[in-house]
Amino acid sequence: MTLAAAAGAFLFGSVSTWYALRIAFWPAFRRDLNAAEGVELLVTAPWDVILVQAQVAAVVGLVLAVEVVAYRARGALVGERWWLGDPLARPVRALLVAVGVALFPVGALVGYDQAFPLVLDALASGDPAWTVGRWARIGLATAVVSGLAAQLAFVGVVASLGGRPPTADRRN
Repeated sequence: MTLAAAAGAFLFGSVSTWYALRIAFWPAFRRDLNAAEGVELLVTAPWDVILVQAQVAAVVGLVLAVEVVAYRARGALVGERWWLGDPLARPVRALLVAVGVALFPVGALVGYDQAFPLVLDALASGDPAWTVGRWARIGLATAVVSGLAAQLAFVGVVASLGGRPPTADRRN
C-alpha cells in the first residue's frame, strides 16, 4: 500500500509540476534568464529546456513520494520508538501534514527569489558563460534545499511541541 501511495504521489507531483512549469513558471524563468547580469547564457538545443523541465518535475515528484513514504511508515517507527507518538487528534495531524506539505513550494519560491541571485552572482564570477541546463540545475538545487529547509524547520517545531505520550515501560 505504501508503494502504491508513493508511486501515486510521485506521478501527481511530477505531472502537476510539469504542467505548472510549461504553463505558468517557464515564462518567468525566461524573464529571469534574460535579466541575469554578468551571465552569458548559451542555448545549445531546444531539448535542454524540455530536459530541465523533466528534471525539475522528477525532483518534485521524488520529494513528494519520500514525504508520503515517511508519513505512511510512521506506524513502524512509533513501534520502534524512533518517531513521536500521536497524542494529537486526527484533524490536527491532518492540518499539520497539510501545512508541512505546503511549506515546500513556499520555501522553494523564496529560495529561488531570494537566495538564487546570490548563488548565481557567486558562481558566475568565475565563469560567466552558462548553459540553460546549468543555470536551471543551480536554481533547482537552491529551490529544493530552501523548500526542504522550510519543511525541516516546521518538523522540528512540531516534534518538539508534540512530545511522546507517557508510557510505563519507557527505558532511559
